[in-house]
Amino acid sequence: MIHLSVAASVAGLLSLGLQSTEYLYKFYTACRDQHQKLALIADKLGGLLKSLQIIDEIVRTRTWRYNDQSIIESIETSIARSENIIHDLQDETAEFKKESIDGWRNKEALVGLRAAYPFKYGTLQDLGDYVNNFHDNLSLALQALQLKGHQNIQNDIEVASAINNIQAHTSDDLRQWLRPSDATVDFNVASTKRHESTGQWLVQGPAYTAWLQQDNSFLWLYGFAGCGKSVLCSTAIEHAFRHRQSSADGSAIAFFFFNFNDHLKQDASAALRTLLFQLCGQINRLKSELDLSKESYNHYTPPVALLLEHLRLAVTRCRHTYILLDALDESPADSSRAEVLSVIDTLRQWQLPGLHLLVTSRDLPDIRDHLQLPTLSQGVEHVALNNDSIYQDISRFVSFQVDNDPQLQSWGHHREKIKSHLTRRAGGIEKHLEKCLRTLPQSLDETYERILCGIESREEAQQILSLLCYASRPMSVDEVTEALAVDIDDLECYDPRSRFTGGADDLLRIYRPWDTEVYYQKTAEDRASATYYVSLLGLDGVLTYILSRSAVDVNVHGGRYGNALQAASEHGHEKVVQILLDKGANVNAQGGLFDSALQAASYGGHENVVQILLNKGANVDAQGHLFSNALQVASYSGHEKMVQILLDKGANVNAQGGMLCHTLQAASYGGNEKVVQILLDKEANVTAQGRLFSHALYAASERGHEKVVQILLDKGVNVNTKEDCYDKALQAASSGGHKKVVQILLDKGANVNAQGGRYGNALYAASYGGYEEVVQMLLNKEANVNAQGDQYDDNALQAASSCGHDKVVQILLDKGANVNAQGGMFGSALQAASSGDHKKVVQILLDKGANVNAQGDQNNNNALQAASSCGHDKVVQILLDKGANVNAQGHGRGNALQAASCHGYKKVVQILLDKGANVNAQGGCYGNALQAASYHGHEKVVQILLDKGANVNAQGGRCGNALQAASYRGHEKVVQMLLNKEANVNAQESCYGNALQVASKHGHEKVVRMLLDRGARTLSSQAQSI
Repeated sequence: MIHLSVAASVAGLLSLGLQSTEYLYKFYTACRDQHQKLALIADKLGGLLKSLQIIDEIVRTRTWRYNDQSIIESIETSIARSENIIHDLQDETAEFKKESIDGWRNKEALVGLRAAYPFKYGTLQDLGDYVNNFHDNLSLALQALQLKGHQNIQNDIEVASAINNIQAHTSDDLRQWLRPSDATVDFNVASTKRHESTGQWLVQGPAYTAWLQQDNSFLWLYGFAGCGKSVLCSTAIEHAFRHRQSSADGSAIAFFFFNFNDHLKQDASAALRTLLFQLCGQINRLKSELDLSKESYNHYTPPVALLLEHLRLAVTRCRHTYILLDALDESPADSSRAEVLSVIDTLRQWQLPGLHLLVTSRDLPDIRDHLQLPTLSQGVEHVALNNDSIYQDISRFVSFQVDNDPQLQSWGHHREKIKSHLTRRAGGIEKHLEKCLRTLPQSLDETYERILCGIESREEAQQILSLLCYASRPMSVDEVTEALAVDIDDLECYDPRSRFTGGADDLLRIYRPWDTEVYYQKTAEDRASATYYVSLLGLDGVLTYILSRSAVDVNVHGGRYGNALQAASEHGHEKVVQILLDKGANVNAQGGLFDSALQAASYGGHENVVQILLNKGANVDAQGHLFSNALQVASYSGHEKMVQILLDKGANVNAQGGMLCHTLQAASYGGNEKVVQILLDKEANVTAQGRLFSHALYAASERGHEKVVQILLDKGVNVNTKEDCYDKALQAASSGGHKKVVQILLDKGANVNAQGGRYGNALYAASYGGYEEVVQMLLNKEANVNAQGDQYDDNALQAASSCGHDKVVQILLDKGANVNAQGGMFGSALQAASSGDHKKVVQILLDKGANVNAQGDQNNNNALQAASSCGHDKVVQILLDKGANVNAQGHGRGNALQAASCHGYKKVVQILLDKGANVNAQGGCYGNALQAASYHGHEKVVQILLDKGANVNAQGGRCGNALQAASYRGHEKVVQMLLNKEANVNAQESCYGNALQVASKHGHEKVVRMLLDRGARTLSSQAQSI
């Protein structure tokens, strides 16, 4: 018997590659919180590591059979062609190991992040290329192992890895606290339902494109049930990740699927906790900030207000944050949906330029009202899913299923009729549903008639209704159950055995068509649960009935509110509160969302309930986790009378703890100046420090509450305190564009050039937000116009340029901003504006002398390449008219022509060629423009390049030549175009062999036939010729 195995040399190479990748992955994972680029490379390495581990596990443990020979060859080929990459990764690992992780961090602290080798742009770019090329090579092995069957393997592996690992890089402690749902499960379920090529009309259309690119964008996809909203949402998510791969803008992506079948995926808290958990690995400092909040609420679910604040802060420090929420209508309308819609309102009201929000749902009135779209027509902010494109998608799916269903093969010409019939019903509503909708009850009487017709226990139901209708007075439950024991055919016959012994329970079961939820059940545990829910609903009569029937422990803990007393207290049910207290409810019991009944009542502003609780001995200073005490709750909510009641009862005005740490901070954040004044009159500490906000002045400044700010300042806060609270407050006010607060703080002597905080300085914060008046105010106070904003050397000009704030850009330049300052994520302000397609800003910068050919730091692209890679044809034309070097070489995509060809931007390609771009210029990861276009299947661009004399047989790049690139990806039309231009069908390349080998191993049958028809030689024919 022949024993098959992977060659020892290949297994050794695989082991080396695995070791190096694992070391680099752990290194960058430890540093991922320092910058988005480090997080991105960590994610890429994580995806590669997973692929290598899969292959390594199979190589080490699989028992190979005789017919596995082709799989072994695929693995050996994949690893062998990656030998140089593996050695490169080894060299990088050796360089990294010269210092420990802590040692590199110390160097970074001394010389700056960009100067330390592992953090240089050049190092990150090289590693990114190694990972991409390694993934390309491994795709053959993975496909052979039947782990991936999609044509676009190398892209799909990275995208799928990024999506499915979106929650993989956060600590278990944080996971246990946030308890996020696994949205990737819903994503994968929706993705598996997606038929090939469907949904492209959306992601390639103007609405989605605008959503991706425009600042502060919003998009609502709405349609009837079953039209494919979730499938389209999964397409949008996947495309957003692809967009992130192709751009260098440091974007972050998070998504959530509401689900009416899973109560853990229905409310605003669940959505926010999941979104934040996904963003932890993508946005700087978010994890550390959440860790701080976890210390305060470790045993409790964080409140929505806190989650929203963390999300807002996260969005402000990321260039682009894409949030996608599917199926808003699957959040129950009677419980959770109002809060979900309120959260969406809040997100939109932030007006943050870097936030991009996409939601899907049915077109329901409450959702439409919240989204402020009273009349619907197809537009940029909303897309109706009853258009021709969605019907074409459904038609494609129906046709595919009918054509490929084995059971329908014998139906012959009838299959076309089946297709036609089903396609006509592609609206997604079947005939019986349409009939039901047409026959809805027209009146209340008819509604009741249908309910009664659905009752199974008809005799008992009819007897009960007769008794209730003809009784001289309302009957009790006991009387009804006794009456049912009478045989109505023999009125003298009473049979005790026919009695319903379950009382109200059994009566409710008779009327089960109403699907009534039975709160009062049999066990002690059920009765305690019933007590909780009845208290929550404020049903004092029902509560009295339950408590009178049997012994119930009113102090049982459980539920969102902790116990029945807290549930009733938050909702202001005075009678229920009094009943529970009279029955022995513990007025100081801990637990639940607000930790105590007094805090719950204070949050709701229920003065009478608070008085009842205090009269029963409630501890006015009882500590909690969400809020430190009842006074902090009432102050946060702005309930003036409540605050006064609690203070009169001796509440400690300076008690510490909770989300906002201090009562004065809570009131300042909420913006209620009367409450603030009450607290100050009670000698609240105006400089008390907190976590979420460093002090009360900071909290009020960030929220723009100028009256509160003035009140606090009038209390004499020292402008020269060690905490620099004025300076932090100035940055906070500037980031929100609160000009009145900014002016107040400046008049009080705040340091306009203070460094630190999220934005680095106040000018950067205002410039990033596009707040012109605030920018001017700061400059008038001699703000340093060229001050650096963060560790990657962004400045105010780059911040404004990247967001397209042309008026701010003009103001900064007029004040002497260095138009050619280097550094930052984009390299220069011109590159930042060019990447974002901000034409007006580009023109302003050029008019002010921006160097049109300046290269980004560490070999990053220049402005022309940045604009070309994004397809911004008008910006490209502006740059060329200003003398941009059309053939300038850079990193990654080589030059502008290759960058545009790679992404299929034919208009940009034509502009560059008309300006003299060298169609055969070599360089970059694809070698030349023709190979880049061929690899991605951009037929029109390939034709333009060939018409301009592109060398069809030029060697170089990741695939060797254009024909191999197109064959590798299975692009039949491109292969035919290249062959028609006399491409050498047997050209060899060290890594990929030749086009026939590549097409064969990737299963592209039509391409194989085309190559053979053109004289491609098989391995056997090559051997014979030798």
